[in-house]
Amino acid sequence: MESPIIAKLPRGHRMERRFGVVFDSVPEFSDDLTRVEGVLTREAVILNQLGIYFWGQMAMWRHREMSAIADELQVPVGRMIDEGWTEQAKNLCSTVAPRQSATLPASPLRTTSLLVVALIIGCCWVYLLGGDRNEPLTGILSADMTTIRVPAASRLTSLQVKAGEEVFSGQLLLTLEKLEHLTIIESQTHLVRDLEREVKRVEAQATIELDWRTRDLNRELSNVRQRVALRELAGSTASRVPDATPHRAHHGLPVRSVSSSNAALLNSALRGQAGGIIFFSGAGGQASAGSEPARVPDIPQPMQRAQIRPDALVADAAIISGEDVDLQTLRAEQSRLEVVRTTLSAIVKEAVGATTIQAEYLEASQKLESLKTVSREVIVHCPVYGTVGQVRYRIGDDMQTGEVMLRILHPDRRYVTAYLPTRRVYELRLGQEVELQFPGNQEFRGQVVDIPLVADVIGHTGDTQAAVRIEPVGRLWPYVPVGSQIDVISSR
Repeated sequence: MESPIIAKLPRGHRMERRFGVVFDSVPEFSDDLTRVEGVLTREAVILNQLGIYFWGQMAMWRHREMSAIADELQVPVGRMIDEGWTEQAKNLCSTVAPRQSATLPASPLRTTSLLVVALIIGCCWVYLLGGDRNEPLTGILSADMTTIRVPAASRLTSLQVKAGEEVFSGQLLLTLEKLEHLTIIESQTHLVRDLEREVKRVEAQATIELDWRTRDLNRELSNVRQRVALRELAGSTASRVPDATPHRAHHGLPVRSVSSSNAALLNSALRGQAGGIIFFSGAGGQASAGSEPARVPDIPQPMQRAQIRPDALVADAAIISGEDVDLQTLRAEQSRLEVVRTTLSAIVKEAVGATTIQAEYLEASQKLESLKTVSREVIVHCPVYGTVGQVRYRIGDDMQTGEVMLRILHPDRRYVTAYLPTRRVYELRLGQEVELQFPGNQEFRGQVVDIPLVADVIGHTGDTQAAVRIEPVGRLWPYVPVGSQIDVISSR
């Protein structure tokens, strides 16, 4: 069963765990809580903020609600109990309201007459009051503002404020990312990729070039080594068998080694002797009298030693010296080819341009890494104190240089710009106070602080008007959007 005290409360209340019955919105009427002894204006205001507007709400307090409300009011619970707040509220609720008069309402004729008279009086009053006013002017609410523009082509990455927020000098507003830096990184990345492909192509070309040049070089080096080996073999054979010296016997006959230098002497000396066998050294490349077949004598005779002239030995030494020069030349050529083989890879890479391309690729890669490590963010801080009036972009939007990012309004420097036709310029003067009607028919006061000496031409009609500046006077103007239309009414 519902409590009779709750039944007397208007609709819109609810039961709150800490404070009991409360209202979420301000009711159309309320009780005077200060009639409870001990409840001052301060306590009444706090109770209203908690949603307590009626004596009936106080009358239903229990110890739990009184403890919670005492904490909010910052008063002892004992004081509330001693002063009997709940008992006083119950007594005020039980007070009988005065009975209304039982007089019947007025007749329809009398009611109509009263309404007509009231309407006439109202019209006359409005006419009298309007006779002292000029025709309203159209004004625009403006304010001094600070405009923040884009320093360079950028992308909005983070936004820390929104329209209507109060900001202070030095506060972080937003963060940008330079598009130019991103473009440079992207172009450098493409360059690195192109150089990487070029390096692979050139290395493949160098590998093919090195392969066939290595084969040619190895073939040439093999030929030189063979020639050196043959020269060394020929020299060692000649040194082991000296000229005109008996070496061994063949079938009981003395054998001599004959070279091209002493072949003629031996031919003349031995031509008339029978049974001699002559061996020739292949280094000379000439033949001696060995073309005639050897005859075996019936009776062996001792071989006579041929007499060799000294000049023949000199000639033979000269030939051996010439052979040594050729051998040294071949060995030098062999050494040169071996050196070339060790450095052939670097020579081929340098010839096809692989070394240069690799150096360019390494330099481009290092530059790309350095670009990635450089900070590309631009942090924008608030230059002045004010209120954020407009934010024109969202996170992820691209902005070009010079575009307006946001505007910071100065609420303490608001004014109304009234456009006064020059034919009515006499209606306003410097220092004059005027009436301003804001949206919602809110009336405030302003003062004319500036009337320009130069008027502006509007449209094609040739009419001119002056932009008059009006600043606040008296009560603070309400917070309405900058750019709102304001009616300016001046007195005659």
